Amino acid sequence: MALQANNLFFKYKAASEYLIKDFSIKIEAGEVLALIGPSGYGKSTIGKLLAGQVKACSGQLLVDGKTLPKKGIKPVQLIYQHPELSINPRWKMQQVLEEVGEVDWELCRLLGIKDLFLDRWPQELSGGELQRFNVYRVLKVKPKYIIADEISTMLDVITQAQIWKVILSYAKSNKIGILAITHNRNLAKAISDRQVELG
Repeated sequence: MALQANNLFFKYKAASEYLIKDFSIKIEAGEVLALIGPSGYGKSTIGKLLAGQVKACSGQLLVDGKTLPKKGIKPVQLIYQHPELSINPRWKMQQVLEEVGEVDWELCRLLGIKDLFLDRWPQELSGGELQRFNVYRVLKVKPKYIIADEISTMLDVITQAQIWKVILSYAKSNKIGILAITHNRNLAKAISDRQVELG
């Protein structure tokens, strides 16, 4: 059981050169793997490729030995670095929570989602507050794998530790594999079972 990419190549249509060349990686179920690298090395693009958000020019992507399904809740969920990309600006935060089913108030409490947030619009919350909602929605659907793309860069150190503690605990109890994309080596070592470096 693994999320596995074999020999992925990717370039944007207007580009003359490949951004991602012959990239392979394997994330076992229940494993936390950190992908480390500086800006400009295609880490976020790799995350989108693994989650099926963009399609590789060539190569193979398998989830537990099968290709990604085209319908239904995706088994690989991506948490973006910029949380506003995942939230409908025309919904209040209560509706954002309810989009993925009946609200799990205990998970909300663990993630620090406060009742006073629920009647607000996304633009009335900080990036860190919005990110808690994105983490909630991904954990709530219990995917097989999570791609976490620099998800805590806009959080203070205490909140960062709190959020990762919840994610790691939830992932361990549900056998969810995680790819943690980061440029922070200290964070990578603290949260992951192993690390892979780009560049």
